[in-house]
Amino acid sequence: MQKPSLLIGLTGSIGAGKSTAARIIAEQFPVLSSDRIARDIMEQDDGVRSLLIDVFGVQVFLSNGDLDTRFLAEIVFHDDAKLRMLNDIVHPPAIKSILGEAAALHDEGHHIVFVESALIYETDIEHLFDYVVAIISGSEETISRIMQRDKVDEKEVRRRMRHQLPPEEKADRADFTVRNNGTLDDLRRSVTALLSVLAKLSPRRET
Repeated sequence: MQKPSLLIGLTGSIGAGKSTAARIIAEQFPVLSSDRIARDIMEQDDGVRSLLIDVFGVQVFLSNGDLDTRFLAEIVFHDDAKLRMLNDIVHPPAIKSILGEAAALHDEGHHIVFVESALIYETDIEHLFDYVVAIISGSEETISRIMQRDKVDEKEVRRRMRHQLPPEEKADRADFTVRNNGTLDDLRRSVTALLSVLAKLSPRRET
């Protein structure tokens, strides 16, 4: 008898190690990246491209047609209204694509499919998932990790963090929380233990 299908959201505070956790999970289960899907839509969907140009100007795309992510981020991280406009353009087709890809993976026989998304709660899409896992980290570890990764100063990191819910609020709302305050091996052990629990669960999405 085939196990029922589960769709699990993977979220976390910026710089907490969500993408690292996703790579560990991907060794056992498929993980869809909402960032990858959203970028594909922005670059490949003609209707979305036109809307982005109307709102942000032709500079939003490079001469080779690729999205200029640095230019776009510089705009939306400094202008909440522009961020909302970007979300209004991209989120509906992105959600449709995510659910379509997840359904295809389930049809192929994958019991569990994860969706990595930093903004599950901020964009009110938690209802799409059977369970949500949050990866969080202490603020000082997070700030240091982002500064090293993105070559930015502390002020810039804190500005970015203001666009997301505080880590502890994500932890309170999530079904499962992994605290990434140790080594990579510690994170691997925690994620692996969680996967063994999730593999035994049944769907509980609202219909």
